[in-house]
Amino acid sequence: MIELRHFHYFVVLAETLHFGRAAQQLHISQPPLSRQIALMEAELGVLLFERTRRSVRLTRAGTRFYQDAVEILNSVDRARRNAVAASRGEDGAITVGFMMSSAYNILPALTRTYAAAYARVDMKLAETLPNLLAEAVRAGQTDVGIMYRPEDLTGLDTATVFREEMVAVLPRTHALAKVRVLDAAQLAEESFVSIPREIAPLVYDLVVNHCRLAGFSPHIRLETNLQQTIINLVGEGLGVAMVPMSMSSASASGSAVFKPLRNAPVAEVALLWSRDNHNPCVATFVENARTVWREMQRAPGARLVPDRPDTTVS
Repeated sequence: MIELRHFHYFVVLAETLHFGRAAQQLHISQPPLSRQIALMEAELGVLLFERTRRSVRLTRAGTRFYQDAVEILNSVDRARRNAVAASRGEDGAITVGFMMSSAYNILPALTRTYAAAYARVDMKLAETLPNLLAEAVRAGQTDVGIMYRPEDLTGLDTATVFREEMVAVLPRTHALAKVRVLDAAQLAEESFVSIPREIAPLVYDLVVNHCRLAGFSPHIRLETNLQQTIINLVGEGLGVAMVPMSMSSASASGSAVFKPLRNAPVAEVALLWSRDNHNPCVATFVENARTVWREMQRAPGARLVPDRPDTTVS
């Protein structure tokens, strides 16, 4: 039976046309090489080389076999490289789910750098509500989620990849719109627009707890699932809100203003992935995200909250 090593022997001999030099390159002695070539010819039923005392030449069959043998060896080498790349997460596919607000902070830089570093990975993005995203990751429908960390982390690993302060959102015509820094207590009599707790408990609790520390429980007049919609409703004069600072870039109409909060609460965006997910691309995506977050914190003029020792869990 012709084995892979026989193709290698044949190609080296076909390129050197000299048994001695071929044997030297292959790190074997000449007699075993001659025997292996003869066995190949017997197996194929054709002569691959014309041999004389002074020369070795490819036959017509040998020339054709050489072309195919080179292609076979190249295919095997490519298969080996692909297998190694796949095992390292450098090849394959990954599905990334994200909440809408991450499109205004970590998502663009994260996906851009990952696509550049792992061009052979087929990356698919899907926008999803945070509460649905955690379940999709746990069920294996999504490889990685980018979202506020959920309350139930059963079966999940997480890593913090972004931290920023919350800010107040007011209608541009509001009496406090010109205040430089707001105390939450100044909003005690206001109606709030908020994300429902079941959609993003972390952000909901940040807002409510910050208000309670200021001495009041917020009156939540309206609830909506998207931070962008919250900003739009505030701009229409339907209340005030607190949102992550990066959402200030989402206001195109200019009907809402964003104000820093004194002792502002900090919102964390995390990556989530299932402990049972063995897709090697997950590990490379997580490491890339950690690198992007470190670089964002070091960037000149970055208005981000640096990591605390306990913000990354894996």
